[in-house]
Amino acid sequence: MTKEGYIHPLYAESFSDIGTPLYLPKSKGWLIKRQIPGTNDFDAMGPYPLFFCERWDLLIEDIQSLENEVVTVTMVIPPLFSFPHERFQHLFELFRAYKCHYILDYSKPLKQAVSSSRRKDARRALRTVRVEIESTPGIDVREWHHLYSILIKHHEIRGIRSFSYHAFENQLAIPNTYFFKAIFNDKVIGGNIYYLQDGIVYYHLSALTDEGYQKDASYALKWAAIKYFKGKANFMNLGGGTAEDENEILSGLDQFKKGWSNTIQRSYLCGKIMDQKKYQYLMELKKNKMDWFPAYRSGDY
Repeated sequence: MTKEGYIHPLYAESFSDIGTPLYLPKSKGWLIKRQIPGTNDFDAMGPYPLFFCERWDLLIEDIQSLENEVVTVTMVIPPLFSFPHERFQHLFELFRAYKCHYILDYSKPLKQAVSSSRRKDARRALRTVRVEIESTPGIDVREWHHLYSILIKHHEIRGIRSFSYHAFENQLAIPNTYFFKAIFNDKVIGGNIYYLQDGIVYYHLSALTDEGYQKDASYALKWAAIKYFKGKANFMNLGGGTAEDENEILSGLDQFKKGWSNTIQRSYLCGKIMDQKKYQYLMELKKNKMDWFPAYRSGDY
């Protein structure tokens, strides 16, 4: 696996505002080591939103080596990867199918893969909005950060998803990163960030201005990206929705992503308790809900 996208060291470095990048030498992946508030202890998490490594068969050894270093380890394993399922079930106290990810398989014709209504919406939007593409090293970080700041304010985003300018300096310097810009009257009204990694293109982030919403720029952006990456990638992962079960009533986000995709696959949520005594103490100290892992960080996201 080449050093692109989420597996690149710069992606782990982009979380230095909240923790310290922790390299896993055998599996060749990255975790983020964070201090547990109000304590002298630490835990580790996979970079948001997905954890990647080069050697899934050696990940268990790396995690076991952290026994005296962190209280817990948490990560989300992406779809489209093969890993030792039974061994992971045995290792992790928490191991379960997680969010539905909407996948576009490029082996199918786009007219079959993408719904006719989505293509119609995109054609309509492209009559008034044009889409331009920037890629590393030519991405304007300031322009993207300005767009994302609007998103943060509009949706009152806090915590790990409220990426700073410094974080974007790292994320947008990674090879094979693409910034699709929606432009109306010579003004940028929206954008999407994508990573091309090991034959799969990952939708990373999206941001729109009020005018971008009014002009349905999201449709123009998605269709432009889907067409651009055809022949360059085998799959596009449009990201997870809110549903954890394909039979759930889909939210607007799920319905939007489903219209651009032709298959659904699940990510896996994994949690390992490295120090049982400290974990129990922290649960009692924080008095947080048991349906969150780690329980003492309930509400972090």
